[in-house]
Amino acid sequence: MRLPSSAALILMVCALPALAEKPDEAALQTLWDNQQKETHAQVVQEAAGFEQRFPASPLVAVARGLGAWHLLESGDFDAARQLLEKMRASGGANPAGAMGAEMARRWLTRLDREQVASALQAVYAEDLEYPETLAPLAELPPEKRPPMTDRWGAAWLYKPAAFKKLQIGDRQTYILQSATLGDDSDLKHALARSYGAGFTFKPVAALPEIGGKAVFAFQDASGRRVTVSEGASGSDLGLAYLGDTVLILSNGDYWSLQPRPSS
Repeated sequence: MRLPSSAALILMVCALPALAEKPDEAALQTLWDNQQKETHAQVVQEAAGFEQRFPASPLVAVARGLGAWHLLESGDFDAARQLLEKMRASGGANPAGAMGAEMARRWLTRLDREQVASALQAVYAEDLEYPETLAPLAELPPEKRPPMTDRWGAAWLYKPAAFKKLQIGDRQTYILQSATLGDDSDLKHALARSYGAGFTFKPVAALPEIGGKAVFAFQDASGRRVTVSEGASGSDLGLAYLGDTVLILSNGDYWSLQPRPSS
C-alpha cells in the first residue's frame, strides 16, 4: 500500500472537524473580558443578552452576578435588587446557581442594611439621638418598616455609640452589622472596592479525583494554598463551574474566571 505524502497528511488533518467550543462558555469569556473595560451600562446590557441567549445555562448566575454588581456601581439600586432577587430565588439547581444565590444574599443584605440605616436616620432627626435598640423600627407601619433581619434570617447586630472625640451624647452614632458579613456589611465600603479586589486565587495544579469529582489546588497572592473539589465551597473559595477550558471561582462577593489547568 502506498502511504500518503506529507502534504496529503496535512490536508487530511486540517480537514478533521475541530472540537467545538461551548457557546455559553465562549460568550461568558467575552463578557468577562469586556466587563473590565466597558461602561457599566454596556456590561449590564451584555449580561442580560447572555441570559436571553442561554437561559438554561448554569452560567446564567455568573452573568447575573456581573450585571448586578455593575448596576450597584452605577447607583441603580432598584434594578440591582430585582436582578439579585432573581439570582437568589433560582439558585440550587447547580453549583454555580447555589453559589450565585449566596452571593445575592450578601449583596441584598447590604442593600437591606441601607434601608435600616435610613429608618434610623429618621428616628435621629426626630429625637436627636439614635434608639437604644431597633425595637422602634419594628413598630413602624409595614410600608415604612425596614427588613429586621439579614438575608440569612438573623437579627441585625446593632449598638448605639458615642463619638470618640465629640462629647455631645451617648447615642450620636451606631454600629449596624449582619452577623454573617460583620465588618463587611456596609454597602458603600463594599462598592469602594474594584471588582474582585483581594480575590487573587489561581489554580496551580489538578489533583486526583475524589468521588468522581475533579480536585484542584489554588494559591493566592500571599502564597496560601487551598484544595477545592468541583462544586464545593469553603469559607472564602468555591469552585462553581468546571468547563473544558475554564473554571469559575466564587469568594462569596465576586466571580473569577480562570483557565482550567491541565492534568
